[in-house]
Amino acid sequence: MSIKVKYIYSACIVTETRDLKILHDPWFSEGIYDGSWYHFPKIDDPLKSIGDVDLIYVSHIHPDHYDPEFLKHYFDAFGKKRIIIADHKPNYLAGKMRGDGFEAEILDTAITIGKTSIEIMPHITGSASDIDSAIIIKHDDDNRIHSVVNANDIIFDEASRLALKKIAGNVDILLCGYTGAGPYPQTYFDTDDSELRLEADRKKNSFFERYKTLCNVIDAKVNIPFAGKYLLGGKLSNLNRYRGVADPVEVLGFDTRAVVLADDGGEISTDLLSPTGIRTESYSETDIEDRIKEISDEKMDYERLFSENEVHQLPLKRVLITAIKNAVRKSAVEDDYFFWIPISKTEAALINANPNSDKSLAFCDISEGIPMPHSRIEIDVRYLFGLLTNVYHWNNAEVGSQYFVRRHPNILNRQAQSFLNFLTI
Repeated sequence: MSIKVKYIYSACIVTETRDLKILHDPWFSEGIYDGSWYHFPKIDDPLKSIGDVDLIYVSHIHPDHYDPEFLKHYFDAFGKKRIIIADHKPNYLAGKMRGDGFEAEILDTAITIGKTSIEIMPHITGSASDIDSAIIIKHDDDNRIHSVVNANDIIFDEASRLALKKIAGNVDILLCGYTGAGPYPQTYFDTDDSELRLEADRKKNSFFERYKTLCNVIDAKVNIPFAGKYLLGGKLSNLNRYRGVADPVEVLGFDTRAVVLADDGGEISTDLLSPTGIRTESYSETDIEDRIKEISDEKMDYERLFSENEVHQLPLKRVLITAIKNAVRKSAVEDDYFFWIPISKTEAALINANPNSDKSLAFCDISEGIPMPHSRIEIDVRYLFGLLTNVYHWNNAEVGSQYFVRRHPNILNRQAQSFLNFLTI
């Protein structure tokens, strides 16, 4: 028997062999990333579409891959299932799952069930921010080894591409990212800035190149571009057209091995590699705009917790002082890099991410000049307070486009960007 792949939505698929069914990365709760991400198109009945499975694989902690609300709903319908995750150290996903009431099995080696083998490859770069993983499923039908690789939306470097190829061997079907979510460029430019659309196109094309590179290394018989499918809701709805997020059918224009499975049930198997249920036309712009209108009045999570009239009661300065100490202690920034964050209508916090600086935090008049290089951050102070107190997480805030940044110069400093992840008490 071959391996069958059924596509549901975004990074959610079901793989099936004679021995078992595996559910991958189910996300069906609306308003993730603290209220900003919504589905398009919507799946009417994901429980029915998925059906009963034997295993659940969760690739990483991001809420469009790990959806605890849906998992509880799924367990209520089909009973408790075995959850498998990657072996990361530290393992943020395992800790989060425990806190949510789930026990996950960390796979540090391949397992075999019948004639099906499963191996999870953690994406390891040496960074404390490593969270992602890929899964390799193989099935021996006595005639040959069938192989499916789900690389979800990992941004691979050369070493990790080669590591995946070594584990996977000859691959029938590769599922991998083709586009990038995240806040850039839509939260880094004014919407009337001519650079914004140029940067959106550059972003789209850069992810196409990453997709091509991975596909060339893995050399699968069929490539399935997937994951990263969402729309921004609430007061961020006007940013959707500037995200630089591609429709997967655009990949068909340059990859002759690509297949775009239809949402909610498109299938392909490793024996014939002949899909049933495909999509060859881009989503309707009218349908997209109608969906954006539906979600444009939704509230962000922090807007439900605090009213704007209560902002003055938040002890922002006291919390900032403690959070700065924590972030500087873990900072990998080697030179001065400043973050400017307003905390009231008249005052801002000026933060130096350089751990060797004599002064890490200063409070200044909002009109004062900012030393270079810097990132000027515009954020609702209610949300800032939630981030500093660990109600929310900076990485989710970033991916969710929840704050706006103006960099000077406009150059990505990855160490500085990571600094914010530790800016919490």
